Amino acid sequence: MTKHQPNQPQAVGYRPDHYPSQQLAARIAAGDLQPDTAQAAVAQILDALVDDLSTASHRRLPAFLQNTFTQFFSKSLDSRTMGIKGLYIYGGVGRGKTMLMDMFHQAVKAEPIGKSGKPVIWRLHFHDFMVLAQDVIHAARTAGALDPIEAAATDLAARGMVVCFDEMEVRDIADAMILARLFSGMLERGTVVVATSNRHANGLYKNGLHRDRFLPFIALVKDRCRMYQLDDDTDWRSTVLADVQAWYSPLNAKNQTALEAAFARLAGDTIIKPETIRVAGRDITIERVAGDVGHVGFAQLCDVPLAARDYLAIAGRFAGLVISDVPRFTAEHEHVARRFMWLIDALYDRNRFLIASASAEIDALYDGDQWQFEFARTASRLGEMTQRGKS
Repeated sequence: MTKHQPNQPQAVGYRPDHYPSQQLAARIAAGDLQPDTAQAAVAQILDALVDDLSTASHRRLPAFLQNTFTQFFSKSLDSRTMGIKGLYIYGGVGRGKTMLMDMFHQAVKAEPIGKSGKPVIWRLHFHDFMVLAQDVIHAARTAGALDPIEAAATDLAARGMVVCFDEMEVRDIADAMILARLFSGMLERGTVVVATSNRHANGLYKNGLHRDRFLPFIALVKDRCRMYQLDDDTDWRSTVLADVQAWYSPLNAKNQTALEAAFARLAGDTIIKPETIRVAGRDITIERVAGDVGHVGFAQLCDVPLAARDYLAIAGRFAGLVISDVPRFTAEHEHVARRFMWLIDALYDRNRFLIASASAEIDALYDGDQWQFEFARTASRLGEMTQRGKS
């Protein structure tokens, strides 16, 4: 692959370290990352996309505006006529897809915003986008729009020329039908998409009900985005998981400190912030989120009225969880034991990892009466999950 040479910084006002390849090189030089040929290739493609966007804007503006990104908000700028393609990065968990997309986001975000005050680029997890989309569609319907989905597509496309989606996945028929029309409307309005997913676009909504209605959307994504598989070299998360303890017992200060250290290693330099997941009108708050890893207390997940559907949504959002303060389940804790079992089933079935602190070792965790048979399976699954990434 020929190495992409970024535009000269003075042409569009960039600082060289904003390019994804240079951000990646800086982290390797600092010892935060190991060299990875597949990641380097994606970074080069993202460099080229940054240049494509700036070149398009440069071409559309008078000379005195050509060193800013104000042009991104010009109604005349259309990524379709400029021939700009987005990027769909797919591959296994832990390959660095989200990290690379964030580097691209940072490269574009670093530039000045336009007169409208809106950002050139916006980024969110795909689950959060679907929640937002449903809210915008509802608002359009309430306002009396003749076609609420088309109105929502116009609204969302106006929020930024470039949108970054993390972990694109479609499993629900209602989401599939909404997404096909809404996302198609955004793409037709010139939105440039950079997305990550664990599967190729051809695998989205695989074996889903009425999937034939979803196929035109997949074709449009493939037409408007370059497909790139990131599945070579080292899975960095497995490397970390292989090097950390996954079950900390009993509950004491030493183990709590070790649990925090494990989360810090998985988070790296990702910004940690709370996140709310909405499921069927209910809000589930994960106290600390770093990319696709969540850190939450046991009580916040299992001592609240949640059901199996809620835990499936959580498992769909995160590659793994760090859970603190898992209690020993006695006859007084049967209700929370049941929810914990649902949670573990959801995580296990999605091949997610788990790191936890608990009052007891896994084989001594349950001392109740109602779920003795069922919890034996949970204990077995916990044993497997806490060994994922080990040699």
